Amino acid sequence: MSARRTLRLAFIGNPASPHVRRWAEFFAARDHEVAVLEGFGNGADARLEPSIRLVRYDARGKVRLPLAAVLRARRELRRIFSDLRPDIVHAHTVRPYGWQATLAGVHPYVISTWGSDVLLAPPGRRARFWQRRTLSRADLVTAVSPYMREAAIQSGARPDRVELIHFGVDTQRFTPGPIDTPLLARAGISGPGFVFSPRALTPLYNHETVVDAVAHLAGARQLVFLAGRAGTDHLSALRARAAAGGLGDRVRFVRDVSDDDMVSLFRAAGVVVSIPTSDSFPITLLEAMSTGTPIVAGDLPPIRAELGELVPRSLVPTADPEPVASALESALALGDDERRALGDSLRAHVVATADRETHMLRMEELYLRLARP
Repeated sequence: MSARRTLRLAFIGNPASPHVRRWAEFFAARDHEVAVLEGFGNGADARLEPSIRLVRYDARGKVRLPLAAVLRARRELRRIFSDLRPDIVHAHTVRPYGWQATLAGVHPYVISTWGSDVLLAPPGRRARFWQRRTLSRADLVTAVSPYMREAAIQSGARPDRVELIHFGVDTQRFTPGPIDTPLLARAGISGPGFVFSPRALTPLYNHETVVDAVAHLAGARQLVFLAGRAGTDHLSALRARAAAGGLGDRVRFVRDVSDDDMVSLFRAAGVVVSIPTSDSFPITLLEAMSTGTPIVAGDLPPIRAELGELVPRSLVPTADPEPVASALESALALGDDERRALGDSLRAHVVATADRETHMLRMEELYLRLARP
């Protein structure tokens, strides 16, 4: 650390989010002083490294009047920042966490856009005002792709303050490799070659379409979802949809999945599918690519801009089960040599464009530049 400055970094975001956690842990491992702030009651069960300080505050208060809540949150944040004395404040997502950075009036502050926070217009005139105010006053805005960069600028970010920084993939961990058969057995998965839909179980990700598509497939392919934070109603609806489609016990909902388990599931999957209504560029898709696993992805502008030439036939409409089923069938029908060649090209793309350490070290350079006296 003698060759570079140690920074005090204050992240505002959901500590239970893998993105926030990994970002904080990376910089803590680089010997920077790291704190994570959360004021909306999210991530109550979050577990961070002991070196990372978790600070909770009340951004709303008991009196739910807009002005009273704003004044209370500003007072709380200024008290916290007076104690932490951060060199950089970094909010993950424009709303609600970026709004908190603006509210506190602290500089320099960074906003990382995640997708829907700039791809979907905020509801109401007041929300649109705070969106533009937050982005226009940020000292730095990060986006994961050129498409997201333009969306951030259209939402108010200053063009000269937007940098392309990916959340990134640990390409040393997410690699092709042997299949963890005991893990599959514990999860109730009969064997490799299943369809894996790893996105959160919320309506945004069109899991009903995935269920309907798998019901169209020839053979008895299993369908695996991650259900760690699934809402009860949505989970019940998916189970009913699967039963109505004749999938029966071929659908598995897996809980309590570690990062190592994710590597094993990606390796064992026949194909990974992600077809949300709106998205920037999902890390889970990149992690699957890094393990060399074929993908089927929603044909959204950010995805097409990056993968349109690499896997054009794997990009599908997000709400139509027939083309999704056709793309899944094509991926599952690949021979060993075809699958290996495709996996090599997918992994090479991730290593070249989205390696986490490369992007985090670039982010460290930007922090140091912003933090200069």
